[in-house]
Amino acid sequence: MKYRVLTLAVALLALGAASAEIHRWVDKDGNIHFGDTIPPEYANQNGNGDSAEQTQSSPAGLPAGHAEEIERRREAARQQEADRILLKTYLSVEEIEAVRDDRIGQLQSGDYVTERYIERLNGQLAELETAAIEYAAANSEPGQPAELPENLERDILSTRASIKNYEGRLEASRADQARIRQKFESDIARFRELKGLPPESEPAG
Repeated sequence: MKYRVLTLAVALLALGAASAEIHRWVDKDGNIHFGDTIPPEYANQNGNGDSAEQTQSSPAGLPAGHAEEIERRREAARQQEADRILLKTYLSVEEIEAVRDDRIGQLQSGDYVTERYIERLNGQLAELETAAIEYAAANSEPGQPAELPENLERDILSTRASIKNYEGRLEASRADQARIRQKFESDIARFRELKGLPPESEPAG
């Protein structure tokens, strides 16, 4: 029984400590202190003549503001690693541009094939729709249009769906090319900065 009471007391104390607010104050000698409560003489004013600060504990148990500093350092570390990889991967701006052009060129080659296939599908669709018009003209009665044969209607719907599908692929490929250009432009600018090279000159108007 005593063990249970002691355990409960410890748990309550831990819960209270986890949810407690952390206060910051500066004493008359300019020393910064943190604690659960502020001494009465520093309740309204600290040693610098400013109002005493009350800060909430961050998830890591740090005063507010420290979390932002930690995130800033993490971002700096991520940038440092990205710079290291960039310099290790490429030896020159021309090499970066060659890789960029190769990736875009591959996508553009696929686009060419897709565009030709869409043209062929559009031709097939035009023939199917012409056949549907001719069938309706030959088999319709006044006020009662003829129903298209099931296979003709199916082929029209299937061809339209294929055209829409390939047009979507073409649009996605062009969006990928735009992202690649933007990414490599950023890499080239950063590479020039790290290597101490002058910025790329603007093309003559």
